[in-house]
Amino acid sequence: MKWQQLPAISAPMSFQMALDEILFRSQKEKPQDPVLRFYVSSEPWISAGYSFRDDDDLRKSDLIRKNPGVPVCRRITGGGCVNHGDDLIFSLTGRIQTDPENFNSVRMSYQKIHEAVKAGLEPFGFHVTCYGEEDELPKGSDCFDFPVESDLAWKGKKIAGGAQKRSEGVFLHHESVLIPSGISREELMRSIRSGLEKVFAVSIKTVEMDPALYFQAEKSPWKNRQVI
Repeated sequence: MKWQQLPAISAPMSFQMALDEILFRSQKEKPQDPVLRFYVSSEPWISAGYSFRDDDDLRKSDLIRKNPGVPVCRRITGGGCVNHGDDLIFSLTGRIQTDPENFNSVRMSYQKIHEAVKAGLEPFGFHVTCYGEEDELPKGSDCFDFPVESDLAWKGKKIAGGAQKRSEGVFLHHESVLIPSGISREELMRSIRSGLEKVFAVSIKTVEMDPALYFQAEKSPWKNRQVI
C-alpha cells in the first residue's frame, strides 16, 4: 500500500485547518491514496474542536481564558482545545476502505497511529506509554490537561493526542505531538514517518503539492474561522 506525503509547511493555524479541510473534501470528490502532511504553527495559536460552537463553549476552556492574546481557530475534527506553536502536527486523510483493517473503527485507528508515534519517539530514548481504559481519566475541555484512552504519556504527562472527522467513508486524523527537548522537528518528523511506514506496512512517497491547493486554502471560508 502507498501513501502520499505533502511538503511540510509553517503557517498560521487558520490556514493549516483550511488546507486540511480541502484535502478531506478532495478525498470525497476524487478517491486517492491516503495523504500525510506534517506542519507547524508559525506563531502561537489555539485550535478548538468542532464541538466548540460559540463563545459560551469557548469560555469553558481554561487554556483560552489563560491566554487572552492568543488567536483561536476551529478544527473540523473533534476533541478539545490545543495550544500550538511548540508542537509538531500531522494530518492524515484517506478513504476508510483503502485499509479497513486499520481504519474501520476510530478506536483501532487511534491505537495504530499512536503506536507509530510511540515508535517515532523511542529511538531518541523517550519510552512513552499509552493511557488505557482502566485509567481513571477526568474529562475537561483542554486536550493536554485531560488525556483520553490511547493518548501517549511520558513521565506522567500527555505528550501526544489526536482527533478525527469521518464522513461518507472518508476520515481526517489530526495529531499533535509535543517536541521533547533535544529533538528537532525535522528529526521527529522523519522518525514518525518511519513509524507510520512500519506500523501500517505502507510505503510513503513525498510528492509536490498542487499550487492550486494553497490558493484554495487562502480563499477558503474556513481560513477565516478565527473565533477570537
